[in-house]
Amino acid sequence: MAQLTVNEAAVGGFSHKFAFDYVDLQRTGFLSTLGAANQKIIGELPAGGIITDAVLSQVVDPAGTTDLTIDFGWTAADPDELLDNGDVDGATQILYNTGDAFAQSTTGATLPIKGASNNTTSAVDLYLEFNGTHANLTAGSWVLAWRQLNPPTS
Repeated sequence: MAQLTVNEAAVGGFSHKFAFDYVDLQRTGFLSTLGAANQKIIGELPAGGIITDAVLSQVVDPAGTTDLTIDFGWTAADPDELLDNGDVDGATQILYNTGDAFAQSTTGATLPIKGASNNTTSAVDLYLEFNGTHANLTAGSWVLAWRQLNPPTS
């Protein structure tokens, strides 16, 4: 996980990013079975930290399979707080804030909320889960980016 510099963050508005392509997905050990299959830990959210935005940007369209999905969040068994079951090969450009933590149900209506917080006393890992038939891919490149606010320490 790379933390962006001030200049990079000012241009895109995101504080963290993780770039990968179809070759990475096919490389042994890139994805592992952690809380579920096809996962990789790509960051950490400290106690009291907040993520206000999460986006998967498609740099090069995937080719070779039509069953790609993404989850991104901090629950190892189903990391869907930030991006949930995103249809990667069906997306034209981006998947943005589709996770469970970005929707709040109130009296039957779903309202957007601004930010998902780690309201615990310990840091949590951030999991990328990328499912599908990786072996059949012949193209594809993505950047997963998020805006993370860490609590002040003093």
